[in-house]
Amino acid sequence: MYSYRTIAAGVRTKIAVGACRFYASLSFCRSEEEARSFLNKVKEELTAATHHAYAYRLGVGDALLARCDDDGEPAGTAGPPMLAVLEKADITNVMVVGTRYFGGVKLGVGGLIRAYRSCAGAGVEAARICSRELKAKVLLQVPYDCLGAVVRGVEASAGETLGFHYGKDVSLEILLPLKEMDKLPGRIASASRGQAVIKQVIKESGLTF
Repeated sequence: MYSYRTIAAGVRTKIAVGACRFYASLSFCRSEEEARSFLNKVKEELTAATHHAYAYRLGVGDALLARCDDDGEPAGTAGPPMLAVLEKADITNVMVVGTRYFGGVKLGVGGLIRAYRSCAGAGVEAARICSRELKAKVLLQVPYDCLGAVVRGVEASAGETLGFHYGKDVSLEILLPLKEMDKLPGRIASASRGQAVIKQVIKESGLTF
């Protein structure tokens, strides 16, 4: 698997259910840390709301992580219905925060489930679904006199240089499409006359191998 389905862009949508207002805020996230940061951002922006329930899916395959929370709503009425929307759309690396402003009329368990499901569905529809390449973050140890050639080799593999750390050798951090990983060792060996070393590879799903 070299690609996955996710959202094209972050969005915020609003629906009204009776006297209540529901906002769906969606963001592309690659980690639980990013998801927590996005949740805090939504809470800061929509401060007067009564609830900020959420759901997210991260990673792919066996490493897929799914989490949801009702944020004080009756159990199972907010987070799970929104997570079900993400699962039905078969999208990952996505977080949705469902924010409710209480309108003075209780919706009941069934009403809340339908409202949060509709809220998340409207957000996913507005964000649009796209396909993204799976990538890996790679740490290389490179001698100084080979650095230029190695960087060119990375670029030939459609990679992106993220940063350098200078010591006895250069620690080079790159981002590479996963489908190019099998070609990387040969290109790096050729560019460095066998002197560069691949120290670590972290797949986008968070697995190290």
